[in-house]
Amino acid sequence: MDAITQSPVDAVLPKHILDIWAIVLIILATIVIMTSLFLCPATAVIIYRMRTHPVLNGAA
Repeated sequence: MDAITQSPVDAVLPKHILDIWAIVLIILATIVIMTSLFLCPATAVIIYRMRTHPVLNGAA
């Protein structure tokens, strides 16, 4: 009798599927944040070194 009163969406998708998507989104967001924290300072250093490179500035 309980199965009859359930909506079709509840029967197809269990409730814990939302928790799985939340965990996946948190993991992806963490990867993006950690990657940006790792790459942004390195990129800034590379750009700084390219801009201040003595050969590019015409110094011998």
